[in-house]
Amino acid sequence: MDRTPTLPTTDQSPGLTARFFHANILEAGKKALLFPVETISRELDFKLVLAGYCANSGNQIFLGNHTDIYELGKRLSHGLYVGKNVLNVSPTRLRVCYDDLKKNQFRVIYLDEEGAIFAGGPDDWKEDMIRKFDPRWLNAEDHACAWGSFQEKLYHDLKPACEKNIVLTGHPRFSLCHDRFLPLYQQEIDELKQRHGKFILVSTNFTRGNFGTGPEYFFKRYHVTPESPLRSPLIDEFAYHHQKLGIFIRLVNRLSNSFPDHKIILRPHPSEGHDIYQSILNYIPRAEIQVHGSLTAWLRAADALIHCGCTTGIEGWLCGTYVVNYQPLHDERFERRIPNLVGERCEAEEDVVAKLKHAFSFDQTPRTTLTPEALASMKSLIENVEQSTESFEKLAALVKAVENELPAATALGALTSFARRGVQESMKKFVRSRFIRSWKPRNAYQHQRFPGLDPAVIETKLDFVRELTGRRLVAKYWSSKLMSVTCE
Repeated sequence: MDRTPTLPTTDQSPGLTARFFHANILEAGKKALLFPVETISRELDFKLVLAGYCANSGNQIFLGNHTDIYELGKRLSHGLYVGKNVLNVSPTRLRVCYDDLKKNQFRVIYLDEEGAIFAGGPDDWKEDMIRKFDPRWLNAEDHACAWGSFQEKLYHDLKPACEKNIVLTGHPRFSLCHDRFLPLYQQEIDELKQRHGKFILVSTNFTRGNFGTGPEYFFKRYHVTPESPLRSPLIDEFAYHHQKLGIFIRLVNRLSNSFPDHKIILRPHPSEGHDIYQSILNYIPRAEIQVHGSLTAWLRAADALIHCGCTTGIEGWLCGTYVVNYQPLHDERFERRIPNLVGERCEAEEDVVAKLKHAFSFDQTPRTTLTPEALASMKSLIENVEQSTESFEKLAALVKAVENELPAATALGALTSFARRGVQESMKKFVRSRFIRSWKPRNAYQHQRFPGLDPAVIETKLDFVRELTGRRLVAKYWSSKLMSVTCE
């Protein structure tokens, strides 16, 4: 089978053909499954693997930027949407996108990429879980996926219309950290080690003080006014994160001085702004910010991970990376209890340096261990923190069950515009490469989260998925924001 990536092209672009210029991207008689992606580095890998588990001769799976996936859904009758982006916590847009798909007879499986880890204690977790996603927003026929038993019970206690369709699945992003999926990342790991040599990975999660679209994002999101009771807690949290950000930049400088044979790679949360990091790291030797590429590959290639109570710490532990949990400030309201169970806890720069020097003194950096009590606590929030593919299998079974209840999808009008976008992108890229020396995307924040689908990278990963699932998968790339997967 020819696995050469299929790209939409046009005769007007040098060396290209018009193969897809008039293509209708929906294959007749097939059921349509939509897998939206908001942040490539965090979501694309698990959705490619999930597509491999779900693909069959009777369906067509579309993956891509969540906005393009939504626009595609509005032009289809019947289909299955697997993700979170059709619901928005903004009161003015809460169900606008969801209702658009429901008008077209879509079914929805709600699966969040940030669904279980929140600050504070159990009562705070419940409040934040419901604020982020309330299963009562869904119609009775749709499904809500829970990361762990804590979340599953909370959803059931709310008695939503979809209560019988609440499913405990865990989340596949954690399964990808298990050794079985190492071949999915081996090429990327080798390339990172060759490019960067030895490096320490520093993961930050200071979105409340450094959000990518500006510091007032959360004030607007929650409709805060000067009289609002949320004003003081949000300002407190902003100050806490902003102060931590400065302390972590200082830590990067200390690490650069203390470990001259290592690079220091800072990887911020996908929603964080980059400007402050890029500006200051320019002055620190061997320090740089990196936001692209699979997180799992970065974790496995690193000599150590330093985190501050974020989910990356859990993923680092699962990958077998040596983990340090640096907590220079204390405020229980804003600290994430479960990730803080992972790693050698340090409260001062000197402690971090000492722990790393000790770890690096071994021929092989030791793995971080967890106590049985910590593992039990973690498992209540994340079902699949053990070596298995069960999360993929549970989700694939759920997708298949819902898919069996659907007829084939039909197009509501022409879909050629989705193929033409790829042609237009090819022409724009050709022009920029020859006539525009310095090009910046119109929306830098969105571009950093979704820089575009790279067929060469994806095909390498799909080769592993083909071998894993035993399916003859065929990928077509309609634009940098939309692709489809079918099974021969």
